[in-house]
Amino acid sequence: MRKISVKRAVMMEYVIIAVLIAAAVVVAVIMFGKNVSKEMNVATQAMSDAKGAETSQKAVETGTASDIKKANEHEKAMHNYDK
Repeated sequence: MRKISVKRAVMMEYVIIAVLIAAAVVVAVIMFGKNVSKEMNVATQAMSDAKGAETSQKAVETGTASDIKKANEHEKAMHNYDK
């Protein structure tokens, strides 16, 4: 058997770190992407029309509450092993 050189072992460590960072970025985008997009739309509305921004912000707040409710219902469904 051949020995794995130190150079290759160090390179593999960098690959593992890069994969972990990429996975963390994907998870962050999945979790926060929708909310960030909505907030950017509110900021755009604020630059063009104050009343439109107020309406958009209220829509975001309403949507956030319903998203939290859906997430809680999904969590309960996932942890209900008795049925």
